[in-house]
This record gives sequence, structure tokens and C-alpha cells, in this order.
Amino acid sequence: MDILLVTGKLAEPIVREVVSKTRSKHKVDIIVLPVHVISLLSTREIGLSLKRMNIDVSKYELVVVPGLCRGSCREFEEIIDVPCVKGSIHAYDLPLILELDDPLKELSREKPADEVIRERIIARNKEVLLEIEARGRGVRVGSTYIPYDPPPFRIMSEISNAYSLEREELRRKIEYFVENGVDIISLGFEPFNPRPDHVYRLVKWVKREYDLPIAIDTLIPSEIKAGVEAGVDLVLSIDLCNVDKVLDIIRDTPAVIIPYDSCREYLPRDHGERIDLLDRLYVKLRDKGFDKVIGDLILDPPITGNVLDSLYSYKLFKQKHPDTPLMMGVGNVSELFDVDSIGLNALLLLLGFEAGVSLFLTVENSVKTQGSTRELVIASQMISLAHHRGSPPKDLGVDLLVLKDKRRIETVFEESGAMVVDVKDYHIPYKPDPMGVFKIRVNHRDRVIEALYIGVNGKILIRGKDSGSIINYILDKRLVSSIQHIAYLGRELAKAEEALRINKNYVQEEPLFYTKEFLKIK
Repeated sequence: MDILLVTGKLAEPIVREVVSKTRSKHKVDIIVLPVHVISLLSTREIGLSLKRMNIDVSKYELVVVPGLCRGSCREFEEIIDVPCVKGSIHAYDLPLILELDDPLKELSREKPADEVIRERIIARNKEVLLEIEARGRGVRVGSTYIPYDPPPFRIMSEISNAYSLEREELRRKIEYFVENGVDIISLGFEPFNPRPDHVYRLVKWVKREYDLPIAIDTLIPSEIKAGVEAGVDLVLSIDLCNVDKVLDIIRDTPAVIIPYDSCREYLPRDHGERIDLLDRLYVKLRDKGFDKVIGDLILDPPITGNVLDSLYSYKLFKQKHPDTPLMMGVGNVSELFDVDSIGLNALLLLLGFEAGVSLFLTVENSVKTQGSTRELVIASQMISLAHHRGSPPKDLGVDLLVLKDKRRIETVFEESGAMVVDVKDYHIPYKPDPMGVFKIRVNHRDRVIEALYIGVNGKILIRGKDSGSIINYILDKRLVSSIQHIAYLGRELAKAEEALRINKNYVQEEPLFYTKEFLKIK
């Protein structure tokens, strides 16, 4: 296909560079209009410009205009009788268009290519994930199942010490996990302190209020009995100590088995012994006719354990029992490693997948691991899609890039003739705003930004999820009177919005991020 790309003077160097490096089966020409920023033109104005310049466009099968141009490409086609579509917003994304088999058929006259392609990728990915779900087999747990072999994957999030929470707080936590894509909710209880009545009432309440699979995390037989009677969908965990006391109780309830003896509080450090213990427990349950078994070799903590050996023990056990799903508690690493949980969770899920794990348990007990449920859900979709495609988990249309980007996008503007001023530590005297002051904070519990105004109009607590709405309210109600104060509020509220978005602390007038330094020892 012969394609004509239309651009302006500022973007021309970038467009030519990108096109020269793009592998496309199409013949691509570039026309530069005599304007600096072409995205300021409408599609109609672009058509009129080409006509005035006497450009012979008839030899092209398609004209591509920048994605940000106003109007529909149909207005362009009314002036120039050649098919026209909108390209990408950024010139750096032109390969998305030029590598398509038929850009005319696949792109839009109204929407930027980025949006069209993103929508198509999302739709395709949903189809693939549904196809993966449809062909899976596994152990049924309530309304879902734990696959024998991943993908697909299941993500379970635990609410620690659930018995101690008020109903509204428990509701808030459950709905938070549901919103973040969880498959199973696990209710945690206090070790060595039996509370069977609490377990029964809690499971009954949650099952009545929510239509999702519920697990209980306890080793105490009386609590396991109470949970099963209340209708729990999964029991965590059966070990060498409690197995004989609960076998008849859990007859129809799926259970996770672990290589642990709670009577002696014994977990083998040797991973070969750990596999043998779990194998003995597995065989015992199978011999008794219990086949709803999920194995957990227990992931070791970093340094004080051996993460690699424990991962390998999952793989060895899976090779021995291929029709048994495996579970892994990733919090054993993410909670004990001062590294952003996003990368850790993605890597742990990948390694777990390679070891045959299909159920991943996370807790969000510490501030640094909040958001782990969503991170694991996204990572599981990435691995599922990559496995289906047979390629590394990149360029999938879904990712976990939050603090870094895949490519650099440079903003181009007209600077010729401008006076260049380099500023550093440039200050102007602070003058208090006579209208009042603002205290700003992020309320992570309610997921809002809060700005407390104290001034001549009294005290007003302004709450919102985005900085723009808050600053617009402040301006509309005339709660500020100085440009310096407005600039300050805009800066601080923007920082607060980003802190809310990525679940990070916000402290007024302090940086959101600090450059991490290594220890210089040479």
C-alpha cells in the first residue's frame, strides 16, 4: 500500500527518523506542511493545505494525519478524494500503524490509532484469556477452580486476624480485594488460640454477604470444623499434626496440605525432606479417598531460607504429582524484602508458573505490599497471554510498568529565537496569602485527597480523587488570592494525586521520590 504521512515542521525530524527505522511492507512518503505544530490543525484544514500546495495525493491509497488533529477524516475526504485515517498521538508510535497489514481497514477516521489499537488489543486479550479459562481443568473451589496446570492462575488474598475486625472494616477490605480482581478471599485467625464460634459466625456472614469463594487459614481442628460447617470453600491448611483429627470433617471440602507438623512446630529446612513429608501427607489423604488436594511446599523467606531451593521443591513435587494443583504464598518474600512489590510479584508469579504453581496467596499487611493483589492479577494475565503467544511477556497490551517506561517520548517545541535561562535554587520571597492556608494529605483508607482550608472563610475540608477538581473548587470559591499560592497548591495537589494513584506516602512540601544511593566503599 502507498501511504502518505502528513506532518509539520517541528515533528518532521522525529517522523523521518522513526519511519526510516520501521520495518513496513508499505511504501511510505512524508509531506511536511508549512506549520510548526500540525496537531493544531483540523482534518479539514489539512485537506485544504494539501490542495493549496498542489500536492498530487491521488497516487496514494491512504493518507495518515496526526492522531490529535481535530475533526473526522471524513472532512478531509470531502476535500481530497483519498481515504484518510488518524495516526498515532506520538510520532514515536508510528510503527504501530506502519506495521499493520491493512491500516485503512484497521484504523479509524475519528479516533487516534493508539486508542483503536489499544481497544483491539484489549478485546483480543480478553478472548484469549476466556479461551484459556475454558480449556482448564482443576479442583473446584466454590464458584471457581484451581487449575491442575497453569495457566490460568488464581489469586487469593488474605485478611489477617479477620475475627478482630469490625464488620464495616471487613467489608471495606473484601470489597477492596474484589475491586482489585481477587479470585478467593482467605480469612486469617490467631494461631494457638481457638475461636471456633468466631470462625463460624464470620464465615456465615461473609458467605451471606458476598458471592465469592472463601477460605480459612487455620491449623486448629475446632476452627476447621466450624469453618466447614459454616460453608467455607477451601481450608488452609492440613498438616502432619491435624490431619487425623480433620479428615472426616473436610471430606467434601478442598484443602491445602503443607509439609509442617504444628504439634512440634517443625518445618524441615532440608527441601528434600520437605517434599517427602508432603508426599506422605498426600498419599495418606489419597488412600482415604480424599482427592480435593492442593499442595504447598512453602516458599522460603530470602537469606534466612533458600528461595531457589524452595521453588525447586515445588517443581519436583509437581513432577511427581502432575494432577495436583500447587499453591504458593508470595508474601514470604515480598513482605521480607525492601523492594517495590510490583517487580517482585511479577517475577515470583513467573517462577511459580515455571514450577507448576497455579494458586498464589498474598497478604497486604505492610504499606510496601499494598496493591499486591492487583499486581499479581495483572502478572498472571501477562504470563497467560505470553504463554499462549509463545513469547516473552512483553508488548502484550498489558503491563506492570508503573515507575518506568519502555521508550522515551521527547516533546518538541519551537525554541529558535528564545532567550535561554538556566535556573537553579531560584527563590522569590514568600508572602502569606491573606485568604488563608491549606493543609494537604492523602487519605489512603478512603482513597481520596484531602485539602483543609483555614482562613477568612472559616474551615473547609475539600475531598476529591483528582487534583484538578480540588484546585477548580478552590479557584471557583475564591479561597486563594495570590498567584504564588495557586502555583504552590497546584504543585502539591499534583504530588498528592500521584501518591494516591501509586499507593505512596505523601507529606506536604517533601519530595515524592528520593534518588536511591549505593554505599560507596571504595
